[in-house]
Amino acid sequence: MLAAGLVSFFTDISSEMIVPVLPIFLTTVLGAPVTAVGLIEGVAESTASIVRVFAGSISDRTGRRKPLMLFGYGLANLTKPLLAISTAWPQVLAIRFGDRFGKGIRGAPRDALIADSVDASVRGRAFGFHRGMDTAGAAIGPLLASATLLFAGDNPRAVFWLASVPGIASVLIGWWLLKDRPVAPKDTSAPQLGFCDLGRAFAIFTAISTLFSLGNSSDAFLILRAQNVGMAVAIIAFLTGFGDHVAGGC
Repeated sequence: MLAAGLVSFFTDISSEMIVPVLPIFLTTVLGAPVTAVGLIEGVAESTASIVRVFAGSISDRTGRRKPLMLFGYGLANLTKPLLAISTAWPQVLAIRFGDRFGKGIRGAPRDALIADSVDASVRGRAFGFHRGMDTAGAAIGPLLASATLLFAGDNPRAVFWLASVPGIASVLIGWWLLKDRPVAPKDTSAPQLGFCDLGRAFAIFTAISTLFSLGNSSDAFLILRAQNVGMAVAIIAFLTGFGDHVAGGC
């Protein structure tokens, strides 16, 4: 439980350092149009939402949690340093796709591992602790990004380089400290990916959730608007962290 919490804590620090800086980096440094920002964020979030369904199915069918978790955390965190050397927005699109693909893979196996690792009587406490660590990372990340921008002269690439440190730390912690709790696989055959076994109600819920997600306005546009009205980049990052702390993470 502690190891999973630490992995999520450092991963969220890394991810949330990037969130308030990336839209501004895309438009001011790479010269990307605002439509490209929307495309990148839309692809990123929809990828995570779709992949997590299949990752949970694979985890149940194999009975192993840690390999999928490490692959997901590793893919997400080891691609982030590439943002610092990207020179065109399609590169950022590919990097964000890899990041969110990793997020989608790790979520369900991580939750299953937490549930497998503690007694049923304390599962609520275990998930509460994990969520608290996750939220703390979501609040600290933008604050570190704000401090970095103040000292680095609003240089977003410096934020990306620094964000890779907690990201790599989370992968190392997961590799060394996470203990798998193998369970009997539900099916020894190859994983079947689809909605057939999930029921009609779940399929309807997924379709409705997808529809609302497509209509959801990304926070990236709020960040760009804040810049347009003259707010300093470091202040934008600071307010993002403050908002995450008040709202309980993102």
